[in-house]
Amino acid sequence: MTVLNQASDGQVNTLIMLVRTSVRFGPRSRADLLGMCGADLEAVDKAKLNGSFLTWSDLGLFETIGDLTALSEPYRSRLGNDVAKAEARLPGIAREIALLPENNARFWEQKNSKSADLSRGLSWMLAQDVYTLDTSNHKAIEDLEALQVKDLTKRMLQNDTRYNTLKSWMSYLGFGREGALFVVDPTVALRGVIDDLFDSGASLPARVFLSKLSERLPVLDTGLYRVRVEDTLKDSAWEPAAEGVLSSSLSRAIERLVDTGELEFDQRDDNEEGLQMTGVGGRRWRSFPYIRRGPVRLDVV
Repeated sequence: MTVLNQASDGQVNTLIMLVRTSVRFGPRSRADLLGMCGADLEAVDKAKLNGSFLTWSDLGLFETIGDLTALSEPYRSRLGNDVAKAEARLPGIAREIALLPENNARFWEQKNSKSADLSRGLSWMLAQDVYTLDTSNHKAIEDLEALQVKDLTKRMLQNDTRYNTLKSWMSYLGFGREGALFVVDPTVALRGVIDDLFDSGASLPARVFLSKLSERLPVLDTGLYRVRVEDTLKDSAWEPAAEGVLSSSLSRAIERLVDTGELEFDQRDDNEEGLQMTGVGGRRWRSFPYIRRGPVRLDVV
């Protein structure tokens, strides 16, 4: 089972429904839980509903004790008992679960790789120049992937169904935005972890910030999953960011959070080696040696 396998278990709305039902009604038998989600209705695809449950159980969100199924701890406590609040908290928890090392151990395997297919797809999309990437159709993505990937057995997206599923998960988990054209943008994902990166409002050297960030979101620059994917790309078809230069996707997210006051650049008169951002056309944008948590805090539940 894999997260992007929409044919059996890859739908965002199904996960939401399963979690809302489990929060509202508590531990139930698996048959009861699926029945409360509409498994017996003609309009509901019972196989997909069951497949989504099995996938997220395998990832660790659900557990079965005896005859009863429930949300696993610590996620049950973090989601809480209020259905609306639980739904609002779910994207951050699902993002955390999907990126866990144990759910990405079989990183290049195509079957039964848990969430590795999602992590591969995220890493590849976030490694592109977000200002020139053609997201309008799968053919454009397919052609670019075929051009860049050295080993075609390690292609991230094999068909249009997986591409469309990836876009829906990217939007839900905070790595993209739907619109007239899909936009690669990890702003929401970055917003979800920035409070965990800073201690007591103190500034961080830019490179320490990036190191801590890539541990929390390893599909971003220098992260473990991102590096694995970048290692499979041809230098002739994809240009890696230079040392100390951020990708256009992460640059976009940082700049947006600076604009809202959630992050602040801290300029100091010392020799700390900073990071440089990438803008439109690959141009080198502003650089910053230090960064800190800004005074503005938008609601992140």
